[in-house]
Amino acid sequence: MTNRAGTLPRVLFGIGLLAVAFLLDHWAFGFFRTVTFYDHWGEMREGLTAAKFLASGLGTLVVGLTIAFLDRRHWRRAAAFWLVILLAAAVGSVIKVGAGRERPSRSDQVPGHERTVFHGPALGLRHASCQSFPSGHTLSAFASATVLSAFYPGAAPVFFAVATATGVNRIVTHQHFLSDVVAGALLGHLLALLLLRWWWIRRLWAPDGREAFNS
Repeated sequence: MTNRAGTLPRVLFGIGLLAVAFLLDHWAFGFFRTVTFYDHWGEMREGLTAAKFLASGLGTLVVGLTIAFLDRRHWRRAAAFWLVILLAAAVGSVIKVGAGRERPSRSDQVPGHERTVFHGPALGLRHASCQSFPSGHTLSAFASATVLSAFYPGAAPVFFAVATATGVNRIVTHQHFLSDVVAGALLGHLLALLLLRWWWIRRLWAPDGREAFNS
């Protein structure tokens, strides 16, 4: 069974990590702006782009179909996977619009003087450039990694490595601040854990009650 006692320490650790990320936002963004490996190292760029694709809507569809194809007894697992990612992404979108944080890539931001402002839903509803927090791709990537780790625990390091690469992609391409990515990772992971426990999703991926994961 999922270890519920471990959830609170995980949440507290996440809050601390997010606080540090906020403090490092400008430093991290300036550092990645000066790093040249992404522009000149093709393999790195292609790998991070591929990771980002897996966290997209089309990538989620492909991953779900792959689950169904490789594990034909468990079309239910694909359905559970899609449901978790869809619901987690919906929660992330609501927070994103409600926060109304400006993206670092917003055209009127001067390099080196990026604004980290939260404007709230007044601008979040009207402008995509004010929908930066949390990173949606990172949220979906970590939700996917959490679900896949529940299904195939032996490959968990691979899943989370791909999710981390997605977050790195969002920073080095100047689409998100560090705190956007950290928040997306934490939300995606925690929401997926909660949704996997929800009985009507759990009965899809563990109908006999014997399959579980330790997190």
